[in-house]
Amino acid sequence: MKIEYITTRILENSKGEKTGKIRIVKFKEKELADVIFKCPECGNEQKSEEKFKKPFFYSCKKCGHKVKIISLRTEIKKSLKKGK
Repeated sequence: MKIEYITTRILENSKGEKTGKIRIVKFKEKELADVIFKCPECGNEQKSEEKFKKPFFYSCKKCGHKVKIISLRTEIKKSLKKGK
C-alpha cells in the first residue's frame, strides 16, 4: 500500500504541557485514515479510522477535547512568530 499522508504530532494541553500525541496515516488505497491519539487533557488513548480532510479535526471520545492538525509549514510559521 502507498502512503498518501503521514504525520506524528506532539499535542499540548491547556496548561501548555506536551502531554498528548496524534499519529495519522492515510493510504491511497483506503478511504479512511488510521488515527492513534493520546488526549493531552485527559490522557485517554484511542485508535480509530476517520475521514481525512485537510485541515484535520479530531475530538477525544472521552472528554471531548478538540484538536486541529494544520500543515507543518503553517505550524512552523506560527511558532516562529511566537518566538519573536
